[in-house]
Amino acid sequence: MKNRIVPLVCLVLILLLAGILRAWNITENPPELFPDEIFTYLSAKSLVENGRTIQKRLPVYGFASYLSASVLGENPLGIRVPAVFFGLVSILLVYLLAKELFGDTAAALFAAFFMAIIPWHIHYSRVGWESASFLPFLLLSVYLFIYGINRERKLALIVSFGMFALTFYTYLVAQLYSPLFLSCLLVMYRRYFLRERRVLVTGLIVYLILSAPYIWEIVTSPMFFRKASMIFTFANGINSESLSVFFTNYISHFSPDFLFRYGDPNLRHGAGTGVIYWAMLPFLAAGIVYSAMEDKRRNVFYFILFWLAAFPLGAALTDDGVPHATRSLAGVPVLCLLSGRGVSGLVRTAAGRAGRVYVSYILYAVVVIISLVPLYGFSKTYYGDYPTMSAPDWEYGRRKLFSGIRKLEGNYKRVCTQKLHYFYNHQFIEFYIPDSGLEFINDIDDPRCSLGGSIVVQNYRVKKYWNSRLVGKVNGPDGTTLYYVFTIE
Repeated sequence: MKNRIVPLVCLVLILLLAGILRAWNITENPPELFPDEIFTYLSAKSLVENGRTIQKRLPVYGFASYLSASVLGENPLGIRVPAVFFGLVSILLVYLLAKELFGDTAAALFAAFFMAIIPWHIHYSRVGWESASFLPFLLLSVYLFIYGINRERKLALIVSFGMFALTFYTYLVAQLYSPLFLSCLLVMYRRYFLRERRVLVTGLIVYLILSAPYIWEIVTSPMFFRKASMIFTFANGINSESLSVFFTNYISHFSPDFLFRYGDPNLRHGAGTGVIYWAMLPFLAAGIVYSAMEDKRRNVFYFILFWLAAFPLGAALTDDGVPHATRSLAGVPVLCLLSGRGVSGLVRTAAGRAGRVYVSYILYAVVVIISLVPLYGFSKTYYGDYPTMSAPDWEYGRRKLFSGIRKLEGNYKRVCTQKLHYFYNHQFIEFYIPDSGLEFINDIDDPRCSLGGSIVVQNYRVKKYWNSRLVGKVNGPDGTTLYYVFTIE
């Protein structure tokens, strides 16, 4: 009983720590809802309430945010809470998957622990993007497959085929990873399926049925994938130049700069720190060695190698902002799995040579302390400096602007703004100030904007109209003025 309670308590503590790191000040950090967060939610809301979507969006995160916002409100908390939930589920699934792969509770606990504390996963468990729903679906698919093989559970295997198909509806890169991971597992366990052909056929039928709507979307709505086709590394064919770009992009995701120093250069994708910690490097290396020595006979090592080799593909196949932490998100679990494996292997070896059981507990405690030190440094940057330094990247200011307009609307007829977004100004209005009686004009040069009863929003202080009066400003976290609000009586 004691052997079961201790790991359970440790897992609960890991999830509690993970929950705090993901939920702390989530309404203010990141500092503004990015358009993608808003549009994903509004598209799902429109589909549920009106039967039509305002944008082509993959549905899983959108529906989750719609349910959440129905309870918590149309605000950053309501839209981002599903990301926290999906993040915690991913950590639990990494624990379960590690136990199935390695048969080692210590390795599983440390894999979950590392996933709970690394910057890469913390950040993507706080933002209301489609990518937040990708990892739990991919991990559940892999877990059910390995569980079904190890335990001879045919139903679990069939369900895993269905989960691989449902992964398509989470994030665009799933169209690469879902068939790739499933194909790898089928090849690795081909002997099992030669014996159990009914399981294979049934699973493939389930996979095809559940993925059919996605395939239909690809065939009938090519514009849905327009951006992907534009940034595809091999858009102009396979030649020496495109192969060189692909190789450079691929390797960049294994570079120390990406992994340990600066991460993704886009501040929407992280706080300018490495995606994992330097402290994990010896455990990561040890995990590869121990897995190579002990896990080959069960195909585990080869699957881990495949995963390690495959995770940069989603980013390397695009030539847009590389290294790209979002499109290579599949790398989060495998780095944590290997690190957990390494900790367990090193501690077992050291404790075995010492000949004392208590040595292992001391060493596990030391690893935890060593790992929490860089977490402290990252937390100071992420929860302290990041909201201010990343504000321009998150297009900060719209929430305050619309809140101010809401306070003024009873006395005015129209609002004139400069561009709030390249294409979707009306969606910000729908989100921030629904059911408003104001007329919104996306052009401050419109003649109506000079009339009495107008609110004019400018990005500069100089009056556009002689009869206007400055009534307010919207400042960024650093004190810079982003919007000037004028009124015409």
